[in-house]
Amino acid sequence: MTQPDPAIRYRVLTVCTGNVCRSPAAAVMLRRGLRIAGLDALVEVASGGTSWESHGNPMDDRTAAALEHAGYERPFEHTARVIHQSEMSRWDLVLAMTPEHAAAMRRKADELPADVPHPEIFLWRHFDPAAPADADEADLGVKDPWYSGQKAFERMVLHMERSVPSLVMYIRARLREADGA
Repeated sequence: MTQPDPAIRYRVLTVCTGNVCRSPAAAVMLRRGLRIAGLDALVEVASGGTSWESHGNPMDDRTAAALEHAGYERPFEHTARVIHQSEMSRWDLVLAMTPEHAAAMRRKADELPADVPHPEIFLWRHFDPAAPADADEADLGVKDPWYSGQKAFERMVLHMERSVPSLVMYIRARLREADGA
């Protein structure tokens, strides 16, 4: 087992169903946002899924093409995996793509012992400045492009990018809070 990097002070997990489209795209986008902000050495970003159906697969080719089209650079090293309850205490922030993903992660976190750290769990679009301020979780899901054409993947990336600046600010604030604690 590898030892955790002592420089890492905050851990973020992005979650979707199969971990081949939305959550790996979110991880790529967030990593770049953190790198631009100079926070990448302090923050670990990973992704995972709620289903075994794509376990072991690479990022979907359509997702990789949409990311590349939006200006993200390959390689997008990724292997789909399932999030286990045993790792929930490892994360500070879990960003789910849909209310169903958030509910699954909350159930896993609720199973943790009370004296173990629990992650904050939000929907990715909770940080989207274009989302209505009074929106409830049912209105904040990132649509699954899986059964659609390439244009749906392009739209997914463009819509998801809107959340990155707010997420970076949120993470920066959490790091500052930890420094003041």
